[in-house]
Order: sequence, then structure tokens, then C-alpha cells
Amino acid sequence: MISNFYLAPGDVIAYAGTICRVLSVNDCSALVAIPQPKRTFTTLWGKTVTIQPSPKLERISPDSCVPILERATP
Repeated sequence: MISNFYLAPGDVIAYAGTICRVLSVNDCSALVAIPQPKRTFTTLWGKTVTIQPSPKLERISPDSCVPILERATP
């Protein structure tokens, strides 16, 4: 049973100034994927390269007061 006050896997939340997805939830923490911005730089040979880093993973409380933008469908 999903409570309206706890986060659930698949929820989309607003956290740390960005839109994040909840990956997993257990009784003491929720794992949140925070997307990282693309990095663009120019090599020594003048070629521009863009890298998309993997999302940063952070653990938060499963009943933290964050706005839930989209609820996961059960």
C-alpha cells in the first residue's frame, strides 16, 4: 500500500533545485537520482567535446517534505 506521505519508487520530485526521480525506497531512506549538467570543453586540437555525466545518487528520508511532481502508478 502506498501512503500519500511517503515517497515511492518512480516518483518525480523537486529536490536540490532540479527535477529528480526516486529510484528505490526502504524503511529508512529513499535513493534519488540527481541529473548532472552536460560538460562542454575544447581539446588541445580545437575539437569541442560534450560529456553527459551519470546522475548523482543521494539518499534522503522517505518521508521528507519535498514536492512530488508526478506520482508513480501502482
